[in-house]
Amino acid sequence: MTEPTGSAPDVVRPGRRIEVFACDIDGCLAAAGHAAYDLATLGRMADLNALSRVSADVPALTLVTGRPHAYVDAVTQVLGIDLPVSFENGAGLATRRPYRAWLAPEATAGQAALGAFAALVAAEPRFTLQLGKVASLSVFPATPSYELPELLADVEELALRSGLALTLDPSTDCVNVLLPGVDKGTGFAWLLNEVGVPAEAVAGIGDSVGDLAWLAACGVSVAPANAVGEIRDAVDVVLPGQDVEAALAAYLALIEANRRL
Repeated sequence: MTEPTGSAPDVVRPGRRIEVFACDIDGCLAAAGHAAYDLATLGRMADLNALSRVSADVPALTLVTGRPHAYVDAVTQVLGIDLPVSFENGAGLATRRPYRAWLAPEATAGQAALGAFAALVAAEPRFTLQLGKVASLSVFPATPSYELPELLADVEELALRSGLALTLDPSTDCVNVLLPGVDKGTGFAWLLNEVGVPAEAVAGIGDSVGDLAWLAACGVSVAPANAVGEIRDAVDVVLPGQDVEAALAAYLALIEANRRL
């Protein structure tokens, strides 16, 4: 393994050593809209994460994402992540070694309500459900002309008619349907307890409204240029690059900040 090289903007100045770098996936490690991965840049992220095993200056990677477990499991393999990761907007945690995934008690208790709402969504031809989720839902527009604000309004109306206790979390290209009391913020707190590090020793990067709560808890919060306005206004640092380009720049900057400390 070689020492990390590349541009490291001198804009990340944590008050203490950062031990963990937590990343959202969509909009941070991957471009929005299900675009192809930038494999070269992800490879550099993986190389840095490998260095975290032998250098205290390099934070170890983890994930805080709304994606389902099977997808997240594949990303942990790509990046060589050894730490537990948070999936489905805080509903579950997973590890690669040993291979394990488990749900929060609140998520397990609410699966029947989610199943009932999923049946209502499936009956609407305007909606498309993301398959593979077990403790949350992601509702996508069925046609490109169906704009996100209209989708959100329609899902809100359906949720109101259903009478089910659910929370809606609009992302950049879908509407996430969550159980009350289960979100990325609660999942992040659960993740920290599992990893055994304090929030102030964690840096996070996110891009959508659902990332606000957990980024606010981080010792350092970062956003890529493509993040929504609410996130850009809330984080400590907004980097000029898009998605994984910004994530890599943040990673390099965190390493340099740790070395200075």
